[in-house]
Order: sequence, then structure tokens, then C-alpha cells
Amino acid sequence: MNILTNPHFLLTLTSIFWAFNTIAGRAAVGEVSPLLIVSVRWFFVSIILSILCRNQIKEIWTILSQKIKWLILMGLFGFTGFNSAYYIAAHDTIAINLGLVQGTMPAFIIIIAWVWLKDKINLTQFLGVLITFIAVVIVVSAGNLTILLNLELNKGDIVMIFACTLYAVYAVGLRKKPQIGALPLLTFFAYVAFVGSIPGLIYEISSNQLILPGLKGCIILVVIIIFPSFLAQIFFMKGVEKIGPARSGLYTNLVPVFSSILAVFFLGESFEFYHFLSLSMIFAGIYLFENKNKINDLILKRELNDRH
Repeated sequence: MNILTNPHFLLTLTSIFWAFNTIAGRAAVGEVSPLLIVSVRWFFVSIILSILCRNQIKEIWTILSQKIKWLILMGLFGFTGFNSAYYIAAHDTIAINLGLVQGTMPAFIIIIAWVWLKDKINLTQFLGVLITFIAVVIVVSAGNLTILLNLELNKGDIVMIFACTLYAVYAVGLRKKPQIGALPLLTFFAYVAFVGSIPGLIYEISSNQLILPGLKGCIILVVIIIFPSFLAQIFFMKGVEKIGPARSGLYTNLVPVFSSILAVFFLGESFEFYHFLSLSMIFAGIYLFENKNKINDLILKRELNDRH
């Protein structure tokens, strides 16, 4: 298999580019306002994709017009909603936390697939999800249970959890996507995302919270448009297409790894012990899910050996 079409390679790049988004989102604080980022992001992605897919847009519209409700919901949940919550969260928490909470997205995907598509969850998967959520608790409480007891949680981390829920709905919903290419499909998602971002931008302007970008802000926007907005979305779609939403979602567990490294290197953030503990638990939880069949076989063999 060509490495450029290998879903595992593409999904690893997706995680790296999403980590770029974590750093850019945090670096954007004070440089460009969050809802402006969302509007500018999808405005330019729409233009780029319209040029690239100009010959396919009319053709696939016939197909997508039959799933217009699905198209709008996926665009609003996975793009407008997720991005808006993400950049708002970046104002109240550090980049390492953004990456760690995003790394728990597979747990949200598993739960939503169970509720929405009636996917089965066995005991091993349930334990994996439980461990992952405990890891989230460690992050949002900064490893201090007193904070939990006093309900003094970081607002940014809570908003980020909400953002992950929105994107998980999108990831599961991709299983119902029509048989069309990832690039033209992303084009229509970008249209929905841009139109859906306009009310938020109007609110930001009317409430005097708008921050127009300078040179640094423009560089941040370029990084966001090219990597997490354009390339990462295409690669993730192709990954879901080839290995399914649940297994593709597992690669988001690489986001906290890349985000932590980049945050320490570029933003000078401190990687604390509770970050390490949370990261270890996230990987443990995902190992239980990904290797559920091997684990169940080992348990079964042990039970048979005990009987004999």
C-alpha cells in the first residue's frame, strides 16, 4: 500500500495537524478573536476547495441535496460548533490541556456510536472508556480532588469537553456519508461551516469583543487554514472511509502527545506530573478498546486452563 494512501499514516498526520491547531488556538489569544478565526478559517477554505472542486460541485450536489439535513448537521457540529468551542476554550486553558482533553474523543465517539448507531460495547471497551474519562477528570481538576469537591473546574477544559462531544457526533455521522469523494464533500461542509459561523461573528462584533489580526495573527490564521482546516479534515475523512469512525477516532489519542511536545517547545508551557498521569491513562483506555478481542481471548484461555 502506498504510504500516501495508507489510512494509518494519514491519520497520524491528522493528529499532528490537529496539534498545530492546539498551539495556534492558544497563540491566537489576544491576537485574533475566536469567532473571527472560525469565520475566516472556513471562508478561505471554501474558496480554496471551490477552485479545486469546481468540476465536481454540480455533480455531487444532486446526491447531497437528498441528504441536506445530514449535510447541515455535520457541518454545524463538526466544523462551526467544534471550532467555536475550541477557540473559546483556548482563552481559559493551556495548550497541553486542550490536547489532552481532545485525546479523549474516542471515548465520546464510542458512546455516541452506541447511542446513535446501536454499536455494541463489551465490558473491556466500557473499562477503556471509564479509564479515559477518569483521565479527563484529572486534567480538569489539575490533579487536585479538592477542586472537584468544591466544583472549581477550569472553564476552558469544560468548554473543550463540549467541543469534543460535538466533533464525536460528526465523526460517527460520517459513517452515513454518501459515496462521494472526501474533497468535494469537505467543500460543502466548509460552506455550511462558514454560513453557520456568521451569527457568532455578529455577536462578537456587537459585544465589542472583536480582535482584528496583526502580522502574528495573520500567520496564525494561515497555519489554521492550511493544516487543521484543510489537510487534516481530508485525511480524517479518508481514514474513516477506510477503517471506520471508531478506529479512526483512536488516532486522536496522538494529539495530546504532539500537543504537549509542541506546547513545551513553542509556548514554554510546563508539563506537570498530572499531565503525564492523564496521558498514560488515556493510552491505557484506548489499548483496552483497540485490543478488546486479544484481551477477551486471554481471559477465556485463562478460564479454560483453570478448569483443567
